[in-house]
Formats: sequence, C-alpha cells, structure tokens
Amino acid sequence: MSPRIRGRFQNRGSRRRAVVALQVGVFLTVLLGMAALTIDVGALYNARADLQRASDAAALAGASAYVTDTMMRVRTGSGGSDTLATVVSMAQSRVVEYTAKNPTLGLSTTSVSAEDIAAGWLNVNSATEALNSNPVPKDYNAVKVTLRRESSELQGANGAVKLYFAPVLGWLVGETQATATAVFDDRVASVQVVEEAADMMPFTIHRDAFEQELAEGGDNYAYNESSGAISSSSDGIREVRIYPYPLSGSGYTEGDGNFGVLNIGTGNQGIAAEEQQIINGVPASDFELEIGTSDLTFYDDGGAPVTYDITGSPGMAASLKTVLATKIGQVVGFFLHDNVILSGSNAIYTITDIRYGRVMDVRLTGNPNERGVFIQPVSYTGGNVRIDPQAPSTGGLVGRLVLAR
Repeated sequence: MSPRIRGRFQNRGSRRRAVVALQVGVFLTVLLGMAALTIDVGALYNARADLQRASDAAALAGASAYVTDTMMRVRTGSGGSDTLATVVSMAQSRVVEYTAKNPTLGLSTTSVSAEDIAAGWLNVNSATEALNSNPVPKDYNAVKVTLRRESSELQGANGAVKLYFAPVLGWLVGETQATATAVFDDRVASVQVVEEAADMMPFTIHRDAFEQELAEGGDNYAYNESSGAISSSSDGIREVRIYPYPLSGSGYTEGDGNFGVLNIGTGNQGIAAEEQQIINGVPASDFELEIGTSDLTFYDDGGAPVTYDITGSPGMAASLKTVLATKIGQVVGFFLHDNVILSGSNAIYTITDIRYGRVMDVRLTGNPNERGVFIQPVSYTGGNVRIDPQAPSTGGLVGRLVLAR
C-alpha cells in the first residue's frame, strides 16, 4: 500500500474518532440530563412527600387545640376576651412542635414560618371554599399549614433542596412545598362501643335540659389540666347535673322521680348491675343485648335521626355514690333523650344522642336540691366516632380530627 493511501485511511480514522468523541460528549450531556431528571427530580418528589407527611401531622396537632377545655370556654362564651387568642397560640405551638418532629430530605428537623400557619373556620361541606381566618370565635375548627423548601428566607424556612446532577444544566437547587388543612369535624353519625370501653355510663338527660344547663348552669368546680386536680371554684365551664334530674317543675313533663338511670342489657337486675356498668363502663355486649347493636348510629346515611328505646329505673339510689366517686376526674359518656314513657316500675327513654363530660362531683345524700352527679362537658374525639356529611353538628362536643385537604 502506498504512503498516500495510508495517509488517507489515517485521516479518515481520525475523523471517525472525532465524531465518536463528539457523540460521546452529546450523549454524556443527555445522560447527565437524564440523571438530573431521575435523581434530582426524584429527590424533589421525596422532599415534597416528606413535607406532606410533616404538614399532615402538624395540621392535625394544631387542630387538637379545638378539643381542649380552653376551646370549650370559647364555645360557651365564658372564657374571657383572651381565650380565643390562647387557643390559636396553642394551635400554633403544636404545629411548630410536630413540624420539628418530622425530618425532610437532608434535614434532621423541619421548621415552619409563622406566616404559613393559619387558624380559622373551614366549611366542611365545601371542597373548594377557602379557610375563613376571622370567623365567630366559637366556630374555629381548622388549622392550615404550609411547609416549604425554598430559597427565599422569608418563605423558605428550611432552604431549598440541594441538587447534584442538575447543576450541569444550570439548576443549582430545587424548590417544593406541601399544604395540609386539618379540621375538628363534629358531624357525628355514630359512635362504636368497644367491649373494653370504660367510659360509657348508664345515664341519660333530656336534651333540652342538657342544652339549658350548658348555657345557664352553675360553674362551681374547676379542673386543673396540668395536675388533674378538681377544686371548688370556677374555671369558666359550666357543669351539667346528669343525675338525678327530676324534670317536673322545670318546664318539662317527664314526671317526678324519673332521674335517668338506664337498664342497658341488665333488665331489672338492680343496683349491683348498675354499679358494675359504672365501674367498668357499659360493654358492647350489653348494648347488643338491649338494642341489638353496639354501633350506636344516631343519623343514617341520608341524615335522618335514628333513636333507641332503652328501659330505665325511676328513682335515685344513694348507694351508687361510692362507685360514682371513683369516676371523679374521668371523662365519661352519657346519653341524651327527647322523650320518656313511664310504664309501671320502669321508664322507656327515647335515646337520641351521646355526649361526654368530666365527672366533677358526686353528691347523692343531704339536701335534695343539692344532690347530683355533676359533669363538665368536654369535646370528645376518638377512632370510634364516625362522621358523615349528612349528620348535623354537635356544636363542637363530639367529633373527629381529620385531614380535610
């Protein structure tokens, strides 16, 4: 082969190597771009998922401020002018605390800006209506939290997400955010009684009497949330006397001596059976024996009321004082009724709903006008509560903490 021909092949090989090098360079850029998309974009998705988890937890924690005694004072209008501010401050503090408990990508703790915490009222019947940040105080029910990974110091308390491959394409950092709104939803349709429940008491009070005492009852006891102690003083939450409650002479027509003790699954076994239900709570099996179910549905899927007829014993038993005294300071459930029919030695109550309260005092002897089991209404929430859009509001007395958005 002549030198001229060899030189021609050598030049052609050099050109091929140059083309290959160029192609490798192009493909390398593409590969790096794909790496940026797969790894860095994946990191942004992971960061957002972490932010969503943290904002969900923080919003629920913040909304738990609406099931406190302080919020009960706001609902009853007896807590003073600064009580709502106390509730909102409590909600904000809980948001900050639970945000910090949840790390996000590259951070051991997460922060939230004060501007990104909003408290107010959310219309739970609307999927789009914005949070009302200035409702009537008693209507506060929601907390909205936005967590950010952004560059701006004002909005991004946690800083942007560091990228590793995208800087090749000119992207140094990525930004993302997540928002959650939690609400205390009090549209209660049913309450499930579990077998081991220790908080269900066999007592009932007329719903009108309950509402009247909630608005006008005495405030003779105070509960210390820190120590759990009860004292004979006021704390801004009125008590309700759930037993005995002789409704005759009080604007009602239920008859003398009809005080609201229920025979749930016990028939007429007497005081001993009632004492066991007070000590241990009314079990699911007793409800199933009495009314055929332990899923106490008060509103069906269409929002229509569901009631239960449960027998009861007129009269008051002072011997219940000892066992009732063991419940002082504890939160218990009791029932509301709207009608009672007297039948011989028994009464039949039409049960319409359930409420919860803290037992503050038990006085079943002495002056008849001063006797009673006095409870302080509380807001109750738990996994055994089922909410339904068709059910009416309980006025913040029973519900569930849920993520609405």
